[in-house]
Amino acid sequence: MIDIPARMVGLDWGTTSCRAYLLGEDGTVLDRRLDGRGVLALSRSGENRTAAFEQELDDLCGEWLRSAPGLPLVACGMVGSNQGWAEAEYRHLPVDLTERPESLTEVPTPLGPLFIIPGLFKDGTAGSPSDHPDVIRGEETQVLGTLPSGTGDTAAGTGDAADDGAGSPAVVVLPGTHTKWLRLEGTRVSDFVTTMTGELFGLVMQHSIVARLAEEPQAPDLDAFDRGLDVAFAATEPVPAAPTDVATSLFSARTLVMAGELEPTAVKDYVSGLMIGAEVERFAHLWIGEQDIAGGRITICANAQLGGRYARALERAGIASDLAPEDAVVAGLWRTALALGLIDKEDS
Repeated sequence: MIDIPARMVGLDWGTTSCRAYLLGEDGTVLDRRLDGRGVLALSRSGENRTAAFEQELDDLCGEWLRSAPGLPLVACGMVGSNQGWAEAEYRHLPVDLTERPESLTEVPTPLGPLFIIPGLFKDGTAGSPSDHPDVIRGEETQVLGTLPSGTGDTAAGTGDAADDGAGSPAVVVLPGTHTKWLRLEGTRVSDFVTTMTGELFGLVMQHSIVARLAEEPQAPDLDAFDRGLDVAFAATEPVPAAPTDVATSLFSARTLVMAGELEPTAVKDYVSGLMIGAEVERFAHLWIGEQDIAGGRITICANAQLGGRYARALERAGIASDLAPEDAVVAGLWRTALALGLIDKEDS
């Protein structure tokens, strides 16, 4: 039974998971479901895709919506990709996150219409060997949720307008299956880059020769993680002892076990250190400039365990960081619903 009036349901529906939130006044989380299946599982389930997504939505939110029918349903993430439920539009960079999206993609469901937030698209530079087109789905909503309280009121058409979205450059990293490094100028996204570290880690630990010697640890082994960082950051030494690119160093996760120098239960955390370290080391030297970190700190949007690993790697690179609230996406979903008039500000 819902004691506090519910106002909306928000969904962070990504590649590997779906998290659903029942929100009350001012975006307060009344209930949550964090174990939903992601886009990959649903699109490969063998079921009719629409039926698979409808069933997952019902499993996660059906009880809430039958108790309080008519609540707005707002989703962000890969659910709006061409692999998801329905393809939503993109907004092209630069994008001020506090500006209203022109529209949301509306998907009819048995529980009521589901509104999918548009992602962001970077056009890149034609013919460039490094500045490629890139996309974001879901992370834009997380970043909106990290902005100072009240920032989103401008998007909702209330309060004072922001200057013009400009401000001191800042960097936000959003670790996950596909990690995003995002450059933010005030409330405006000016650039971002995707790395597949999370997905590659999963593939290595499930399907590679390295995985055959690995055993599941009973608890995180941060010493093994730091050892992986040591290898990744050896590339910054004046004369590295050996090539330290991640494709070369990964094989050491096998040979160290064979030599008795690494426990099989430490392999997973060692590989995590290798891969996160290689990613952070590269971005620290090639993408993050002096102007990004002078007088400021990088913001990490992730759960405490994964965010803590990125913080350790950034510290190794001499870069300070702060961990955003874990439910930042909830604030972003709420602000977007306000901006589109799905929730009346006067009643919230």
